Amino acid sequence: MNKIIIIGGGLTGLSCAFKLIQMEIPPSNITIFEARQEIGSPTRSPGIAKKSKNVEILFDKIKLQPLTLLNLENNIFTFRREWLEKSLSIYLTKLGCKINLKTTITELLINKFEEDEIIINCAGFKRKSSGFPADFTNFTNSKKSMIKSNQQKLIQWNGYLSIKNEENKFNEKYISINKKDNLNEIWTCNTEEQNTDNKFIEVIKSYFPTSSNEILANNTIDRGFLLANKIKKEI
Repeated sequence: MNKIIIIGGGLTGLSCAFKLIQMEIPPSNITIFEARQEIGSPTRSPGIAKKSKNVEILFDKIKLQPLTLLNLENNIFTFRREWLEKSLSIYLTKLGCKINLKTTITELLINKFEEDEIIINCAGFKRKSSGFPADFTNFTNSKKSMIKSNQQKLIQWNGYLSIKNEENKFNEKYISINKKDNLNEIWTCNTEEQNTDNKFIEVIKSYFPTSSNEILANNTIDRGFLLANKIKKEI
């Protein structure tokens, strides 16, 4: 059976590996390459997901580490994103998946992969930023065939973790959710609604599609599952 290379150890790549195992791909045939020095850290995406079939399948199957602090309220899951990713990585490696950290994928490295290895690009289309030493431009001109998702238009979003609880709010350009760890998580792409409160403990700048519905973790998990399903014709 073909070996599978997954580029990117974020939630997309980890979810893709999870789905491949559900499709009865031997875990030992799956290798994940991640440029960061640690799975889940740093993070630059929401710890928020709408309740869905794929999210529930994943949460029910893996053992979530206690610090994930998963909570479900009004059909919205909240969690610590970094610990969800760590929980997934622990689950996968215990089954036999290989995860190579501090490994930036380049065209030169891709050309060293065997011809029968299936490459899945789960790195997305975000650019390099603090703590994220690689991006898709490192291998965008590779002539090697790879499975990938369609590129979307991305715009800047600002994320905030605050010690001050706010009113839960969800609209097209703004999300504010109070979480189980007694923190408030806010994401906005609207400059008029950017948080100016000095009680936040973390500020994150990232790039996502234009709608708040598209930046949540359930979409990331769905994308990982979709990419895994695309290899059915390859194996």
